[in-house]
Amino acid sequence: MGNEQPPSNNGATQAPNRAGYLTPEEQAKRKAQDDRYNEAMNSAGVKVYQQRQQEDAAANAAAAGGSFVMDVDAMRALQPQWQSIADKLKQAVQLGQQLPHVDQPAEDEGSTRQKQAADAHADAYVTSVMAQQAYAQAYADSLKDSITAYEKQEQAAQDAVNEHGGRQ
Repeated sequence: MGNEQPPSNNGATQAPNRAGYLTPEEQAKRKAQDDRYNEAMNSAGVKVYQQRQQEDAAANAAAAGGSFVMDVDAMRALQPQWQSIADKLKQAVQLGQQLPHVDQPAEDEGSTRQKQAADAHADAYVTSVMAQQAYAQAYADSLKDSITAYEKQEQAAQDAVNEHGGRQ
């Protein structure tokens, strides 16, 4: 029993028996492995992204020749819904703007930092909701303008028919 030796690890350097310690040699070996892995992943990733780019280009080319037309009945149905969304988002902005006025719970460092974080979050929330509200309002306004333009065009066509009908 006195001649026992630790099991061999085929010449590899063993790390000392200290938790979390890697010898400089082991660190270099791991870095080399990581570099090879990253290089292989980058090559595979580039190929995947190139394939996706080709697929997207093909899809965009197919869609480029088409057009989207919405009939006036669909616009009339959607416009109030978009206006409602815009109005609700406007209310959310107004409520969000009140958040920084909430008092911090205590006058200590933790409460102060919590209040600062909450205020920063409230600012980010309001900024995000304002952008959403602007988009929804612009879309509702665009639908309304399109409906008005269509109605004017329809009225002009009706006037032209009436004018022709009156001459005969």
